[in-house]
Amino acid sequence: MTTGRTFFVLSGGGSRGAGQVGMLQTLMTAGIEPDVLVGGSVGAINACFLGSHPGLEGVEALAAKWRGMTEEALCGHRRGVVVNVARRRPYLFSADRFRRMVAEWIPTYHLENLRIPVRVATTDLLTGRSVHHEHGYIPDLLAASAALPGLFPPVVLRGATGPATHIDAGISENVPLTGTLAVAEPGDTVWVLDVTRTPQSSRALRSPLDVLIASLVASVRNRDEPPVPSGVTVRRIKLDEAFDCGGVFDFTHTEDLIRLGAEAARAVLSTPAPTPAPTHLRAA
Repeated sequence: MTTGRTFFVLSGGGSRGAGQVGMLQTLMTAGIEPDVLVGGSVGAINACFLGSHPGLEGVEALAAKWRGMTEEALCGHRRGVVVNVARRRPYLFSADRFRRMVAEWIPTYHLENLRIPVRVATTDLLTGRSVHHEHGYIPDLLAASAALPGLFPPVVLRGATGPATHIDAGISENVPLTGTLAVAEPGDTVWVLDVTRTPQSSRALRSPLDVLIASLVASVRNRDEPPVPSGVTVRRIKLDEAFDCGGVFDFTHTEDLIRLGAEAARAVLSTPAPTPAPTHLRAA
């Protein structure tokens, strides 16, 4: 008797992505390991790292990477912003430093060669729809999945119908459930590791970047989630939204976020699993 596959779906969320480390530690310590990983934006980075470093040892290695994360390691020097603005480039930060970080974190270049299957979500700039990739060049896919408009350059990816320009996964779907539930089957369990946050008040909007992120989150939250196929169980782990960890590139609260992620996962594990939903119901 088969029990179905286990999916881990990792949301976007900038520096709050550290919370997914605590969630992963708790789930895998409890013996829950993914058969398939699905990620968007920072969640795609975490998913690809775990896909190339399976098991609890891989999660601990991911935690070490997060503890060493800085804005400069991700975006480069701030003086680059002045150069990009002066040259009228359609982005503030080059993706060069980001791509270098990806190469350091993930030793495998092609998505289809990862030890755990990973689906990376992006947004097709022309259609505004989410796209889930099962193969391709990882540095390009992750640069596209995390390409917040105006901050990082969009990325041209080749698809079945030819090249298309792709941007951050969160533009179409901050929690990449669409591509997950499209392939989920009866008996499968989908664990959602959601670290997104809606600003609690205008005081949380410290910069134009904060306003941009808040606008995108508000837009995505007003969209209906895809229907859950019959026989599929969805379990959602949500990081504490009340915790203010600063801006999207503020990595000074990593330890707190890992702890809060672990606490959120333990709270869900302590409750009975919901009954698989009929097709017409949405994930709760």
